[in-house]
Amino acid sequence: MTAGRPPPADDAGRTEREELFDLAVNRALAYARRTRALARARDVRGLARELELWILRTRFAYRIPLEAVAERLLVAPDGEVHWAGGPHGGWREGRPPRP
Repeated sequence: MTAGRPPPADDAGRTEREELFDLAVNRALAYARRTRALARARDVRGLARELELWILRTRFAYRIPLEAVAERLLVAPDGEVHWAGGPHGGWREGRPPRP
């Protein structure tokens, strides 16, 4: 990346960083629901601790702040939802798009 230039974007105008963030949140949500980590955690720090094994097993997740992922998971609505829009995105209904 060159100084003063924005990060590369794909054809839809989303940056690779936003896509990586979305992927991390969506995969962490699946893990947290499967392992019941969301039911056990009471706050961001607690959920981040619950996600430590996930982050060790997910080769890209270390590049995303774990606390930022935990914050989004704690406000995830019930049902089939996915995160989209990078760090400033939001929850959308339906399954996440495949990477």
